[in-house]
Amino acid sequence: MVKNTSIHRYSSLKNDIYFKVFWIIILFLNAAICDGQHFSDTLQIRTIIVTSKSVVKEEAGRTAVKIDSISMLKALTSSLSDLVSQNTPIFIKEYGRGAMATASFRGTAPSHTQVSWNGINLNSPMLGMVDFSMIPVYFTDNVTLLYGSGSLSERSGALGGTVKLENSVDWQDRISGRLLTGVGSYGSKDEFFKIRGGNKKIQSQTRAFYNYSDNNYPFVNKLIANIDPQTGNYHYPTQRNENSKYQNYGILQEFYLHPTEKSILTFRYWYQNNDRSLPRLLTNETDVNANINRQAEQAHRSLAEWKYYTRKGTLNISAGANIQLSNYQLRTKVSGASDQISTDSHSKSASYLMRVSYNYQITDKLSLISSANSDLNSVNSINSPPNNEAQGYKIERNDYSVSVQLSKSFSSRLSANISSREDITGGQSTPIIPAAGFEYHPLNNQSYLVKGSLSRNYHQPTLNDLYYIPGGNPLLKAEEGYMADFGTGYSGTIGDMNLNVTLNGYCSGINNWIIWLPTPQGYWEPYNMKRVNTSGLEFNGGINGKAGLYRYHFNANYAITRSINRDDPRSWADESIGKQLPFIPEHSANVVANISRSKYHLTWLWTYYGERFTTTSNDKTSKFDLLYPYYMNNLCFGKEISLNHGVFDLEIKILNLFNENYRTVLQNPMPGRNYSLLIRYDF
Repeated sequence: MVKNTSIHRYSSLKNDIYFKVFWIIILFLNAAICDGQHFSDTLQIRTIIVTSKSVVKEEAGRTAVKIDSISMLKALTSSLSDLVSQNTPIFIKEYGRGAMATASFRGTAPSHTQVSWNGINLNSPMLGMVDFSMIPVYFTDNVTLLYGSGSLSERSGALGGTVKLENSVDWQDRISGRLLTGVGSYGSKDEFFKIRGGNKKIQSQTRAFYNYSDNNYPFVNKLIANIDPQTGNYHYPTQRNENSKYQNYGILQEFYLHPTEKSILTFRYWYQNNDRSLPRLLTNETDVNANINRQAEQAHRSLAEWKYYTRKGTLNISAGANIQLSNYQLRTKVSGASDQISTDSHSKSASYLMRVSYNYQITDKLSLISSANSDLNSVNSINSPPNNEAQGYKIERNDYSVSVQLSKSFSSRLSANISSREDITGGQSTPIIPAAGFEYHPLNNQSYLVKGSLSRNYHQPTLNDLYYIPGGNPLLKAEEGYMADFGTGYSGTIGDMNLNVTLNGYCSGINNWIIWLPTPQGYWEPYNMKRVNTSGLEFNGGINGKAGLYRYHFNANYAITRSINRDDPRSWADESIGKQLPFIPEHSANVVANISRSKYHLTWLWTYYGERFTTTSNDKTSKFDLLYPYYMNNLCFGKEISLNHGVFDLEIKILNLFNENYRTVLQNPMPGRNYSLLIRYDF
C-alpha cells in the first residue's frame, strides 16, 4: 500500500527512529526469555548430520565466490569498495577518494547490485543502491559474492548479483581482541578496536573504528590550461583536492546466546556516522570558498535472530531495521557574513523486516527450503531551498515475498535444484520467479565440474524513481530479467600446490531497464528502455602452497563484460542503439600475490580496468567522451613480532605504486602515489 502525506521537517523524525529501534530490541529480548528453556550447543548436532548423512548441494549451479581470509586481512582498514575492486572483476565507480563508490555487477546498474548483512538488505529504498565506500571491511568476517541467478537464494531484484556480508562467532572460553592504528598521506588517521569474550553459553563481541583524512592530495588538472603565447604550448596547473575532508566512525555490538542445545539467539546493533565534503570537479574555477558540497549520514542497523535446530531441519526467525539519515548542503562561505546556503536537503529512509525460513532434510538426498519475508520501506525526502517553499515526498511501501527451493543429489556426481519465488510490492504481485540449476562431476575424484543455471528475476523501481520531485515517474514498469549461466571448474592438488580454476559464461536480457535522462524542462526523469542485453566471460584462478621456506598465495580474476543497449531509437539522431552502456568497462582484471617467509610477508595487488565510454553513443571525439584504461599497483610489506600474550604486525603500504594518473568518472581526480603505516596487535 502506498501513502502520500504532507511534508514534515527532518528534525521531527529523530525521536521516531530511536522509538522504533527501542521497541524492536525489547520485543526480541522478551522472545529470548520466553524461548530460553530448550537445549545447548549446536556444534555436536551439526557434526552428527554431516558424518552420518550425505549433504545435499543446495547451491548447485550457482556462481558464488568467497573472498579468502588473506585478502580480508589485508583490507581490514579499507572499505568494501577497495576489497571488491581488488579481489573481483566487479567494476567499482569511485567519485574520488573518500567519496561515493558504487558497483557494476556483470554490466548492470548500481541498483541491480544488492548488499545484505546477516540477512538485512542494506540497499536504500530511496536510491536503491549501496555506497560501498561507507561499509568498513572491519565490521564483517565473511564476504561472499552471488552472481546472477545465485542471488535469488537471498531475495529478488539483484539483476547483477548480491554481495553477502556475514559475521561469525567463536564459542571458545577466552577473551581475545585486536587493536589497529594507522597513519598515512594527506593527514589520514585510522583507529580500529575489537574485543570478544565469553564461554559456550554466551559471547559478546564489540568492534569500533574511526578514520579521518584531510584528503588534500595534489593533481595535475588537464581540463584547465594556460597557453604560452610564444610557443603555443599548453601549461596545466597543479592543484590540490580542496574541501574534501572526511571523518567516519562507528560501533558494532553483537551478543550470541546458547540457551539450549538446539537453539542460538543473536542480537546485533551497528551504528555509523559519516561526514564528508564532496570533491570539486576539475572544471571548477571558482574560489575555494565557493560551491562547497558537504554530506552527513547516519546509519542505525539492528538485528535479532533465533535459530532452532531439529533432527532434520533448521528454523530461522529474524527481524531487523535499517535506518539511514542523510543531510546534504551546498554552500558558499562569505567573509564577515553567514554562509550562503543554496541547497539544504534532508532525507530519512527506513526498512523494517521480518524473515522466517525453514530448511528441511526430507531424505539423505533431498531437501526443502521455504522462506517468507515482510519488509516495510519508508522514505521522507525534503529539500528546503532558501526563500522558497520546501518540496519533497513522504512514502511508505509494504513488500512481501515467499519462496520454495527443492534440492536433490541424484548421485555423488550430480546435484540439482529448482526454486520458485512470488513477490508482492506495494499491493501488486509479480509473476512467478523460477530458477533451476545443476552441478555435475564427470570424474571419480570430483576434481572437475560443470554447472549451469536458468532464472527469471524482477527489480522494482526505487521510491526516488517513482516519486522524486521533480522528475519521479509513477508509471515506470518493473525491470524484468532472464538469465543463463554455464561454467566449469577444476580443484585439486599438484604436489604441494593447491590449484583452483573456474570459467563461467553468462548472458541475460533485461526488459524495461530504468534510466534517468534529461528533459526539456531542465531536470532529469526516469524512463523504461525496451531492452538491455548483458553477456560475458569470467575467469578465476588461484594457487597456494609452500616452496622451501616460502609460503605463497596467488589469485587472479579476468572478465569480459558486454552491456548493450537494445532500445528503440528515441529520435532519428539516436546513436546509442547497439552500443556499450556508459561507464562499464569491457575488460577488467586483478591479481593478488602474497609471499611469506618466517615472520615476513609481502603482498602485491594489481587492478586493471579497460576504457569506459561516458556517452550512450560511445563517441571518442573529445577527452570528455572516454575514460582511458588504467593499471593500479599497490604494495604491502610487513613483519610479525610474537610476544608472550599476543602478536604485533607492522605493515607499510604503498598505494598507486607507479603514480598512475587515472579517473573512474569524469572530472573527479584520484590520488597519485601515497603511503600508510599500520600497526596491528592481536591478543
